[in-house]
Amino acid sequence: MNERKAVFFDVDGTLFKQGKNVPKSTIRAIAKIRENGHLAFVCTGRSRVMVPKTPILDIGFDGVVAACGMYADYQGKLLFAEEMRQEVLDDILPVLQRTETMYILEGTEYIYYDENTIGNAIDDWYIDAIRTMIPGHFIPVPKDSCKIRASKVSIQVPPQRAHEVIEAAKKNFQILLHYDNIGEIVPKGYTKASGIRRVCELLGIDRADTIAVGDSINDVEMLKHVQHGIAMGNGTKAAKEAADYITAPLHEDGIYKGLEHFGLIS
Repeated sequence: MNERKAVFFDVDGTLFKQGKNVPKSTIRAIAKIRENGHLAFVCTGRSRVMVPKTPILDIGFDGVVAACGMYADYQGKLLFAEEMRQEVLDDILPVLQRTETMYILEGTEYIYYDENTIGNAIDDWYIDAIRTMIPGHFIPVPKDSCKIRASKVSIQVPPQRAHEVIEAAKKNFQILLHYDNIGEIVPKGYTKASGIRRVCELLGIDRADTIAVGDSINDVEMLKHVQHGIAMGNGTKAAKEAADYITAPLHEDGIYKGLEHFGLIS
């Protein structure tokens, strides 16, 4: 086992909470582990275009794993970027449209919205964040699906149609529900864990030298996959059950304390 570790950090609920600052202790912790020779990666369900310079990338990272494992870069160089196959898109889009599901297709460069259903979003901070952060990259779904370049889909389903959408999505997608009718659907075979595995293979990092920090349902696979999974104290039950260690909440120096627990900060 090498002394150098690779640490993978979820964004929302882990590095920061929308509308609040990144804790100063988190910024110090990540700077310290990198000074100590370890690697720090963002590992998020967000697509790459939605990982902002401020307040996230300004913290200082060696790379980004995005779109639930479908994209990765390292030191500014692309490692891989996968997209949904055309037949998968053509299979799910009619279902989402028929059920009046609010959906956004998340790609590396653009996020696509359906003009007929975007108004169905209920108190969605993520939609507001997209409009604010990347207005030129938030565009209507093209009529020709061949022009769509997307990796995953975020959905808000009318509660009475949730079962219908979930059943249809099972064919080609892994379904990650944050609530009964709100979640993400990601092409089968891709998770944050698969992204981490592929990055480690490309960079020659042993699984024994990996740590991940997360808080929610889309972090479960990566928390189980790495050598040491750290769940935030503010995290979901599923994330805590998947982790080896539960640290303090985000705004109670959770990341600092978690990395300190595993000896990355002395």
